[in-house]
Amino acid sequence: MKYKVIKQFRDLQDNDHIYNIGDKYPYKGRVNKERVEELKSNDNKIGLPLIAEIEGDK
Repeated sequence: MKYKVIKQFRDLQDNDHIYNIGDKYPYKGRVNKERVEELKSNDNKIGLPLIAEIEGDK
């Protein structure tokens, strides 16, 4: 699955990489399932969903 950024954030677990709205997540490498779930939910330091699954992509 692929993900896009819906709210700008600095990824503290990825060398402080800054993600802007519309960027793909992750910008490189493979997706960490636990990290994706954290960023898709309110269960992160910002308290808001930061990424969303790109619809139609499996």
